[in-house]
Amino acid sequence: MQTKGTDITGPSANHKCSIHHWAEHGIAGRGVLLDYRGYAHKKGINYDPYDYYPISWEELYQCGKDQGIDIRPAAQGGDIKIGDMLFIRSGWKEAYDNKTDADRAKAALRHGAGKDGEDGQRYAGVSQEEKILDWLHDCYFSSVAGDAPAFEAWPTHEGMPAVVAVRGGTEADEYRLPSP
Repeated sequence: MQTKGTDITGPSANHKCSIHHWAEHGIAGRGVLLDYRGYAHKKGINYDPYDYYPISWEELYQCGKDQGIDIRPAAQGGDIKIGDMLFIRSGWKEAYDNKTDADRAKAALRHGAGKDGEDGQRYAGVSQEEKILDWLHDCYFSSVAGDAPAFEAWPTHEGMPAVVAVRGGTEADEYRLPSP
């Protein structure tokens, strides 16, 4: 059963898909952290985490290689095991902490659905290229997360966010929690 936007907000919200479940019982598993921000600084790659910046599969592969991790699935000779949790550091939190109170308040406001940047929000995150979608699918991650409000680069420039495409959903199945 998939979670719908109405499960999260509105008069019929039921909190079935909520982070409070983790707070009550915790979550444990093997995690893989790709520190893309650290890698980018090291390699002289400059970008603003508060702007649309798609991180490609090749960049993540090189980032992992730099950290001593082969990000390919174990079935393809890599280090990623079925059920691993993926975390990607894009530097958004670091940039957020360095903003003024007014800029942080502005970053929390949403002005629309997000398609084509209409909500005013822009973030660095994973690219929505086919290679990323295939990689996310083939690795069978139990969860994916990052330090930005959206896992993929935002606003989406594709018809459907990557997290929906990988799990085989539709745009109608997608929901977005309010930004922090």
